[in-house]
Amino acid sequence: MAARKRPARAFGVLLAGAMFGSTAYLLVLSITPLLSRRYLPDSAWIGLPNAALILGVAAGTPILTWLFARRGRPFSLGLGLSFAGLAAVGLALSAWWEAGFAVHFGASLLLGCGYAAYHLTRYTAALLVPASKSGRAIGLVVWVAVAGAFIAPVVFGWIERLVGPGEAEAFSLAYVCAAVFYGLGGILFLRSRSLRARPSLGARPLEARTEPADSATSLGRTFGLAIVSLVAAQASMMIVMTMAPLQMMGSGGSLAALGAMMGAHNLGMFALSPVVGMLCDRFGERPIIGLGGATLAAGGLLAAFGPGGGLALGIALYLVGLGWSLAFVAASALISEGPDSPAKVRRQGLADSLNWLGAGVACVVSGVLMTQLGFQAVAFAGVGMGAVSVVAALGAGHPSPERHSRAADQGGE
Repeated sequence: MAARKRPARAFGVLLAGAMFGSTAYLLVLSITPLLSRRYLPDSAWIGLPNAALILGVAAGTPILTWLFARRGRPFSLGLGLSFAGLAAVGLALSAWWEAGFAVHFGASLLLGCGYAAYHLTRYTAALLVPASKSGRAIGLVVWVAVAGAFIAPVVFGWIERLVGPGEAEAFSLAYVCAAVFYGLGGILFLRSRSLRARPSLGARPLEARTEPADSATSLGRTFGLAIVSLVAAQASMMIVMTMAPLQMMGSGGSLAALGAMMGAHNLGMFALSPVVGMLCDRFGERPIIGLGGATLAAGGLLAAFGPGGGLALGIALYLVGLGWSLAFVAASALISEGPDSPAKVRRQGLADSLNWLGAGVACVVSGVLMTQLGFQAVAFAGVGMGAVSVVAALGAGHPSPERHSRAADQGGE
């Protein structure tokens, strides 16, 4: 009986650590554009700090995947979140002392490097279950981030009552809260015996496997579709979401209203992700990717043409988050296909690096569009990137047969 409980305990620890990391990041991502505006008033480069966060994820991902084979996944993930917590403390001090844009940018980049650990937890989850349930496992890891939708408004409301909106103390306190959540997630991963006990997560070199030519070709097509879908969906979301806080605050919104809007977006991103995972396992990933792209486009159109006010923008941000969830979970399940091997770990690292590199560029583009053409142009750009996911899914071939190739290896671990 105890042996049966170990996998469930390990998965529970993974979910808890992912929840802490994602909640911290929502706090950081919501407050960073507002602090950036203090350093870069009326600048087309106001999206640079958020871009630094995302580019940091792209830079940190290959480092953490390199550590997987040498120190194991639990240690690597814990180290990443702990490092993000230290960087959040640096951002808090930078905001308190108004250290300037260069320090703000550099600390954001370092935080992103550590935050890469959160996104790699979804691939770790797929190693704890049979391959036929990998979509559900990934969906559950994405789902726990919904906690941030409830925690962020509470935190922002408390900060606003304590020190008021838009003050250096408010920004600093938000980063301190993020540092606490990152630290909790890092400690949980570093100290968890149940995670360290799982053979699939340990620091053991994986045996190289020779794959048949037709299997390698199929995996190559699958990986190509996953890359396009990941990058397009992430870029669509980041383009709209990065400037949405500025759009709301510029229309007279409060910090508490900002937290509610970002909470709605967070709900869209994460609340239905377990259902998305089950749909992937049942119907395949490609149609879910197409549905995700269409939902992203719908959210962008509502943001562009919807009536003014926080409610319409909140609904638009919810749809953008839901579209991202559909495409992101499905593409991640595609990347988890095939047997465990060093090549697969490298593919996962490459996929996330390219994904977040594209998202970082999207943040910069978002700022330029916002300054030069306004928020409507930002929303149209999000629509265009969502359409790319639809086109990629429609142009893909038939599903690959590798989906269940790990079931025998992991079902009885």
